Amino acid sequence: MALDTNTEVEQIRKVQNEQGEQVSPATEQQQMEIADSVGNHDDLTQFVHETSGTTAEPLPSHAVPDGVTVLVEWKETNSGNVYIGDDTTQHSALTQVGDGRLFPVTDTSTIHVRTPTAGDAVVVMFEVDA
Repeated sequence: MALDTNTEVEQIRKVQNEQGEQVSPATEQQQMEIADSVGNHDDLTQFVHETSGTTAEPLPSHAVPDGVTVLVEWKETNSGNVYIGDDTTQHSALTQVGDGRLFPVTDTSTIHVRTPTAGDAVVVMFEVDA
């Protein structure tokens, strides 16, 4: 039995999802949002945040594109551990060069940093569009 692969499709009304249910297909806007969230971006943002004291403080505010994950790393010149987390707890310890954590956030200011020594720092990186 031959399969015609040159058929023109004018409109798709329903598609089948993973559970086998018939659902509406993604709109053009939804398709663009999906492509943006899984595609690579053109540029990289990197900044260093040096703590001003020994209490938790938020990172400076930078918008993060949808689908992009922020990397927070221990800075090579630190004198001790760096603790990262949210505004109430910072239990995740970065202790040496190469230590880092990933955060799927929409703004870097939701990530908080605490250091036992004022002036220790983190390096923050994430992809952006040029």
